[in-house]
Amino acid sequence: MLRDYTFDCLVTMPRHELEEFAVRMISKMVPEDVMSEIFTFEQEEVDSEERMMSARLDAMLRMTAIALSEIQQAFDDSDNAKQNSERMTRLVLWHFYAISFNLEQAITLETHCELVEKLLVNAPVDAFGWVNALTELLHTYADINAKENSQE
Repeated sequence: MLRDYTFDCLVTMPRHELEEFAVRMISKMVPEDVMSEIFTFEQEEVDSEERMMSARLDAMLRMTAIALSEIQQAFDDSDNAKQNSERMTRLVLWHFYAISFNLEQAITLETHCELVEKLLVNAPVDAFGWVNALTELLHTYADINAKENSQE
């Protein structure tokens, strides 16, 4: 069976396997020197806990955007290129949701997966497009979470 990393697949896979596969995919898509540059912070970015957290979140967003922008190109020459790039995009977006931003506390996996499927219909092609899409996704998560919390 081919893992497609849709909701049904994600809920049946052990979390440690998902984490391992996602980290491997990201490390293939983002070269080590770029990763080092992304996660090297200026002193003013780390002089307070709040600034450090903000810098780390920004770095995670940029890392994910770069990885996502490289996926399409990486699978262009493969059999079933579109299917393979969509599968790996879902996996990296799961990592963004679950690991990078720990959004499981705010949004259900099912909601995340529904939003990912909508995003895949017209997915960005470059890192800048992905930064915008990921930022918008974070705003959408915040809006959904705020609405759910106000109804309680």
